[in-house]
Amino acid sequence: MARLAPALVLGGIAAFGAPEVAADTAKPLPAQDCQRLRLALEGNLPFGPGFRRLVVQFPKNDQDVDGQVCRLLTMGTGAHMEGYGIASLKDMHDKVYGALTAAGLAATPETARFNETSRHGREVFALFKDNAICVSTIVVGMVPGAIPAGSTVKDGKVMLSKLKPHQREWWISIDCFLVPPKPQVEAVIEDVQESNEDALPSGNPATGLEGGKP
Repeated sequence: MARLAPALVLGGIAAFGAPEVAADTAKPLPAQDCQRLRLALEGNLPFGPGFRRLVVQFPKNDQDVDGQVCRLLTMGTGAHMEGYGIASLKDMHDKVYGALTAAGLAATPETARFNETSRHGREVFALFKDNAICVSTIVVGMVPGAIPAGSTVKDGKVMLSKLKPHQREWWISIDCFLVPPKPQVEAVIEDVQESNEDALPSGNPATGLEGGKP
C-alpha cells in the first residue's frame, strides 16, 4: 500500500493549495463531527474494513498552507472492497459520493475546484457541510508484487480492470477541515451633524429681499 501513498499526498497538496484555504491556518473537523461522519460512511458503504480516524498535518507544499485535517482512511484489495455494485473506479466514486451526500454533505461552486481526474486510477472530489470541506481521494492500483497476466498488459501498461480482484488495491481517504470564516464587514453609519453653512441663503443676495421676490 505504500506505493499509493505519494499519489494520495499529491492529491492533498493540490486540494489544499487554494488561496482561500491558505489565508488562515485550517483546523481539523472536530472529533465528534468526524466520528459521526465515520459512522455514516461505515453504515452506508457496502464494504469493509471500516475507516480509521486520524488527525494529520497538511503535507508540505508551495502554497503556504498549514494546519491539520481529520482524515478518515480505509484500504484493502478488490477481494474485500469490490462487489456489491462496485466494479470500477466510477462505481467506487459513486458509492463514496452517495454515502457522503446521505450524511448531509453537498457539492457547491466552491468545492468544484477540488475535483480532479487527471491521473489514471485516481479521483479527487470535495463536498461541503456546516462550514467544513471534506476532500475525498480515491486511488486504485496494482498490489505490489502481483504478477499480471499477459492479457492484462497493453502498450506496456497494466489495465487495472483486467486484473483479478485480489491483484487490485484501493486507498480511500477523506480529509475534513473547517473553512476559515470570511471577515465580517460591518457598515458603520456616522451621525452627521446638521449645519447651515452650506445651505442656500433665504434671500436674494442681489436685492436682499426675502425669497428673492422683488
